[in-house]
Amino acid sequence: MKFTTVAVILASVTAVVADSCNRGGVYCGSSLLRKGNYRAHIIETLLAVGVTADEKHIQNSKFDCLSGGDIVYREYCAAGCGGTASTDPDYCL
Repeated sequence: MKFTTVAVILASVTAVVADSCNRGGVYCGSSLLRKGNYRAHIIETLLAVGVTADEKHIQNSKFDCLSGGDIVYREYCAAGCGGTASTDPDYCL
């Protein structure tokens, strides 16, 4: 019974993330964090490519959104991100 509950919860969490970014979209971490529960996914993605997962990198790294709400690291925006309050792709300042 517990396994079923855990499976349902995990499926729900995945669905929330999957609905949060649009496939083909370009998002800075700050935008992803506002859209959904992406913190752990951002940290995992940064560490997988050898990038420091401090708050500056979490907020100001740029990601491509793939199918299923997955993300892939694109680059770090040292001067910060722009476009985060619009529907246009985010960009480095």
